[in-house]
Amino acid sequence: MATRRVLLRAWQLSCLANLAALHGLQDDFELHPPDLLLFYNLTQVREADCRAFTHRAAQGDTELLANLPDQRAALQRVALACLGGPRLRLSASDLLLLGVLVCDMDASSIVAADPRVLQNLQRCHRLTAPQQAALNTLLASGETTLGPPGSWNLEGLRALGPLATYISSSLWMQVQQVGCSGVGGCPAGCGQGEGRPAGLPAATLLGTGVPSPSLPQGFHPWGGRRNQGPLPAPRQGMESVCPLCQAVGLDFFGSTVATYRAGRLSQQDARRFVTGFLKAKAESVSSRPKRGTATGRPCLRGDITAATLRDDLFLVHYDCVQLESCLGSRVLKANLDPLLQHPLPAECQRVVKAKLARVYPRGVPEEQLPLIASLVYLYSRSEIGQWNVTSRDTVVALLASDVALENQTEAVLQKYLDHNGTLTGALLVAIGGSRLCWMSARQIQAIRPSEFRLAGALDISSCPQSRKDVLYAKAREAFGSTRTTAAYYRFMRPYLGGAPVEELRHLVQANVSMDIDTFTNLNPRVLQSLSVGNVTTLLGQNVGDLQKARSHPTISSWLRSLNRSALGELGLDTDPAGLSGPGRSTTVTPNTAPRGPYPAPTSGLPRHSAPASGSPPAHLGYLPLSVALPSGLLWLLYWGTPGLSQDCSWDPRTMASEDGAAPAPRAGKRGLVAGVHHVRPSRGPQGWSPPTSSSQDRELE
Repeated sequence: MATRRVLLRAWQLSCLANLAALHGLQDDFELHPPDLLLFYNLTQVREADCRAFTHRAAQGDTELLANLPDQRAALQRVALACLGGPRLRLSASDLLLLGVLVCDMDASSIVAADPRVLQNLQRCHRLTAPQQAALNTLLASGETTLGPPGSWNLEGLRALGPLATYISSSLWMQVQQVGCSGVGGCPAGCGQGEGRPAGLPAATLLGTGVPSPSLPQGFHPWGGRRNQGPLPAPRQGMESVCPLCQAVGLDFFGSTVATYRAGRLSQQDARRFVTGFLKAKAESVSSRPKRGTATGRPCLRGDITAATLRDDLFLVHYDCVQLESCLGSRVLKANLDPLLQHPLPAECQRVVKAKLARVYPRGVPEEQLPLIASLVYLYSRSEIGQWNVTSRDTVVALLASDVALENQTEAVLQKYLDHNGTLTGALLVAIGGSRLCWMSARQIQAIRPSEFRLAGALDISSCPQSRKDVLYAKAREAFGSTRTTAAYYRFMRPYLGGAPVEELRHLVQANVSMDIDTFTNLNPRVLQSLSVGNVTTLLGQNVGDLQKARSHPTISSWLRSLNRSALGELGLDTDPAGLSGPGRSTTVTPNTAPRGPYPAPTSGLPRHSAPASGSPPAHLGYLPLSVALPSGLLWLLYWGTPGLSQDCSWDPRTMASEDGAAPAPRAGKRGLVAGVHHVRPSRGPQGWSPPTSSSQDRELE
């Protein structure tokens, strides 16, 4: 899998990490996929292997640890321990070792690091606000390979990759005023439109794609085609401010918009970049002397045409006020698609929506609806009620864009249901499980069980608790007749966030080895009803992940209800600091804490879906004796040691005791290191019924 670069999900990596530890393969980490190393029990990493292990693990995707905040923080501590402890300044060699782990560093560490930290930051999925400020401080210092902002060129900006979308408006002001597009300086007389640097393609002069052997006199980039006022006064040491040089920002703006329109840049990144860039434009224009202002809002740029909308610099030439004044209804109707391919700021989106309302007073026609997916969030229930939504493709286009919110999702689906009467399994898969979170309870209940079965296991981890409850009931209706326990759990796992305590107690007996992702998405109130024995048996081989995820709100709230003795039975230390470094009993404090805080599971708004995860309990040789052998777990030494099945669940040959609390102990074999074992019930899920008070699980004590 490492050789073929197979893309594995977190719950799969969890299973592999468990198997690797069980079979003693963890020392072969250099041959394993980097993502897998993120899930390893870090206490089992030998100190001699620390640097090699960290370097390979730092090539993985730490976002896979979304539900393991303490593991993510522990990786930082282990990495810094390999460097000899926290450092005031990370060198280039340090950064090479830390890799993607730099994405969890605080702002002060980023600013103080070697400028090559930019290469590390390029791998981050997102930057926090303090990290963004640190990035701009570093770029403004001129110590990076780009040099000071005044010397930036198009190639250097492109080399920043997604980091360029975080450049602040204050930096763009400097780039756009004194930067040069791939040349060493401005030729004499450039400010008066005389000539251009040799070797620079004419088509790149103004960033407009229009060949021009020379620049018009008095050209200013913000004005586009005509003079919008005098050029800025020359700075000290410069004879003039070259308008050719000012085109650097415009060239990059056009390049970025083209990348977005080609689908190679996310809407979020594109909007962030456009907002910062246009803010610099607005500040630049407002700082220049203004000519006489006319009354009203006349169109100063000229009417917008189809050709205008094809220009990647459209948003530079036409702000939202000019969009309102210069865009005619006929051009809007004929060119809605190219218009909305631009990353319009929210204000401009509202302008387009208002114009569409005037063009289509009875509602946007269905053939145009797929084009306005980016605007759906602006529409009210009553406005959507005017639409005709008859096609599955229309629904997918409107809802698969991740733009529509709760009211819009429910309203769009209701219009479709009013015409078609049902939601198919294929449609549910196409719009994604997260859309189920925004459906009304009535719409969910109306889904036919057969269609729900066809949709299979959808990810609803981002749903609020009220929707999880409804979706669990629907899933139970759809999958309750599944013949085998393994298949039943596979289909029901995503919907267990709405499961009652009776269902979870049945799963305790079913040999499921629940992954930590599913566990953290359980109803927190229901989880409070589970005993230590229930949780230990429910998680099985994944019980060690409680240590890695103890800061997660769902887990921490349950752990706070336990005493020290119970924490010891779970193999958890009583110090919230958690894991220690490789082969060490002391903890190295990292520069950062895990990302957070996590949203409360009972929130009314969805969270981003998080991957599943898991790992085996720590080996006895790496745990203090008081933790490894609490009295409440000594009886595990009498358990057998069945092997693992191919689906990573434990061998079901051990029979359950009459009350189903745990398998009867067998003398002669010891299996503590192998983990906690489970048994399959003698009946399928269709025969399950709520347990009576006499059949509830016994406390281990």
